[in-house]
Amino acid sequence: MKVFIEEIQDYDFQRIYSFLKESTESIDLWEKLKTKKTILIKPNLLGPYKPEKAITTHPIVLEALICLLKEKGKKIWIGDSPGGSIKVNRVWEETGIIKIVEKHKIKLLNFSEGGIVTRTSPNHTFTTSKYFWEADAVINVGKYKTHSLTYYTGAIKNIYGIIPGLRKSDYHRDNADNTKFSTVISELYNTAKENIVFNILDGIWGMEGDGPSAGIPRNFGILFAGESASAIDKIASKMMGFNLNQLPYVKSSLQNEHISFKDIEFPEKWNNFVFKNVKLKKISLFIKIFTKSPKFFRKIFKNLFEYFPDFNDKCTLCNICVDSCPVKAISLEKKNNKLKIDYLKCIKCMCCHELCPHHAVYIRKSFLAKFIIK
Repeated sequence: MKVFIEEIQDYDFQRIYSFLKESTESIDLWEKLKTKKTILIKPNLLGPYKPEKAITTHPIVLEALICLLKEKGKKIWIGDSPGGSIKVNRVWEETGIIKIVEKHKIKLLNFSEGGIVTRTSPNHTFTTSKYFWEADAVINVGKYKTHSLTYYTGAIKNIYGIIPGLRKSDYHRDNADNTKFSTVISELYNTAKENIVFNILDGIWGMEGDGPSAGIPRNFGILFAGESASAIDKIASKMMGFNLNQLPYVKSSLQNEHISFKDIEFPEKWNNFVFKNVKLKKISLFIKIFTKSPKFFRKIFKNLFEYFPDFNDKCTLCNICVDSCPVKAISLEKKNNKLKIDYLKCIKCMCCHELCPHHAVYIRKSFLAKFIIK
């Protein structure tokens, strides 16, 4: 299983195009797609963020892929379902997708429209976009970032966007902790991968810290590609400083695809490479305490380790967090015209933190949590 890695420091169209052309030809992708007419591109379009924020897939990466597909005579669709109650037209405009679509005259799809297809897995029933299955094949184009709930997000988790609109919040509500939600992600990818022929991960500019939307843009200067999203995420997350025990959804996705580290072929120069000083949550300490300490100590530690979302003075009362909260824990306090979170209802899915376009939601931490979550 090959993972292609290219060092590209900026969004140079020609270099990105050349990398995609070489990597796709190396695995005879175009021969495999010989009878496939309609190709759906699934980018990360989380919300209405400009490309320089490094939250969404950069439009130049998408344009390079579109040009390659056009040369091969393919009919191209591009689509996603942005998170929460965000107005999709604003997402298309802010992310720069609308300009690319109009320039190349291709079809732009909102996955919250066009009907649904239900697919089942061992533990879940997924409501997915019909468009995803109507395409002859899918190319998945994710973004390289840290994540406030799953710690890391890349190629696999980008597939979560095939779940339409606010239905995504239901899976957060019903699977509130990281372990349960990781099962959702890995089983969804396992269900969807039959239609995914190629994966690209945009890490030229990615995100560290409070990702996937409130962190700090970082010039990782790297672009990944390959047939397996789980193989890409194994290598990409390792380069960011994670191990598989910290990322259960990546671990289980690799197991579902019967891929071990020794099965992954990638450039030797990256074998022991780890980016320096990536701002990660110090979850390694948290995991060691919970896996190696006596049960009574773990209980004490858990009671002292507390974190929850809260609002800062950037809040504009746009109500996106109110509409998107899966358990309706956020409401407007009319007395002082401020938003309030009911922490008895809050499941810490961090949807409010992830979806706020104004970065008005931050993570309030207990004294102990401040040393563990950075």
